[in-house]
Amino acid sequence: MTTTALPLYRSLLREARRVSDYNFRNYAMRRVKVGFVANRDLQGEEASTALSDGMEQLEMLRRQVVLGQLYPSGRSVMET
Repeated sequence: MTTTALPLYRSLLREARRVSDYNFRNYAMRRVKVGFVANRDLQGEEASTALSDGMEQLEMLRRQVVLGQLYPSGRSVMET
């Protein structure tokens, strides 16, 4: 991972952990991991495009966390 990809990876996982709903949280964490594994070997322009897409995904995930906090739901059976 490059010097910009590692902080992005950590930020995405950190935001994914903040999602309040169990199913969405696990989906987001799994999607982050799978996305980084799939794009591991990208170089040059493809890598920079993937990083900019990752930044957009981070902003979307942050908005999703805020929405989840505005409209909380009950705890899942999996969380008890």
